[in-house]
Amino acid sequence: MNNLQNNVAAPLYQQLYDAIMEKIESGEYKIGSQIPSEEQLSQTYNVSRITVRSAIQKLCNDNVLVKKHGKGTFVSLPVFVETVSAEGSFTKSCLQAGKIPSTEVIFKGLKKVDKRICDCLNITEQEQVIHMQRLRFIDGRASMLEEDYFIANFDFMLNKEVESQPLLDVIRENTGNTAKFFDDVIEIKYATKEQAKHLDCVVGTPLLYISQLVVGDMNQVLYYNEQYIRSDIYKFSVRSSNK
Repeated sequence: MNNLQNNVAAPLYQQLYDAIMEKIESGEYKIGSQIPSEEQLSQTYNVSRITVRSAIQKLCNDNVLVKKHGKGTFVSLPVFVETVSAEGSFTKSCLQAGKIPSTEVIFKGLKKVDKRICDCLNITEQEQVIHMQRLRFIDGRASMLEEDYFIANFDFMLNKEVESQPLLDVIRENTGNTAKFFDDVIEIKYATKEQAKHLDCVVGTPLLYISQLVVGDMNQVLYYNEQYIRSDIYKFSVRSSNK
C-alpha cells in the first residue's frame, strides 16, 4: 500500500500526480505502456476515485498520459517542440531543451533537379545543385527527413561535417553570410515507401511537410530545404508579429 499524506500542503491528487510521474521517470511505467486502472490506483494509494481521476486528467492535460477509448490510459510518447529562439535550427533547439540531437547523412552529392527547385535557387535547369539528404534524430528516435539543396558554388558543403553542426553555421563560417529570414510553406503529405522506411512509420502516415527558402542578409538565397516530420515526435513552432 502506498498511502498518500493528508497532513501535507500538496493536495492528494497532486501527490498522486507526482507518484505516477516518479514511476514514469524511473521506467517502472514505460513509454507506450498501460498504467493501472482507476480502481487499482484507488486501492493502491488508498484514495477516492475522484482523486485518481483528477490526477490522471492533469497528467493527460500535460501530455504525460493519453486515454484510449475502451482500452485504458497509457504513458504518452514524448513530443518535442522546437523553440522559437533556436532560429530554425533543429540542433540548437534540441540542445536548448536538453535533448540529444543526432544526424545521419543519407546522401550528399551533385545532381540535376526539377524546375521547381531550380526556380527556388534562381538557377537554370541545366545547372547541377548540391543535394543533401539527412535523417534527424531526437534521443535516438528518427523524427525528421530533410532534403537540402544548394547552388553548385556552395561546394564546400560536400566536404563539411554536417552531422553535428547547423547548416547556417557552416555557411556563415565559409561565406560570411547569415540568414535574414525564412519563407516557410506548411502542408500535410503522406509517407512514401522510402520516407516510411527512414522514419520508422507505415506507408501513408501523415507527415508535416515544410518547404523552406532560407534567404541571407544580402537578400540572396542561401539554400532551399524540404522537411518531412513525424509530428507525433517533433512539433514545429512559428512566431507571428503584428509589427
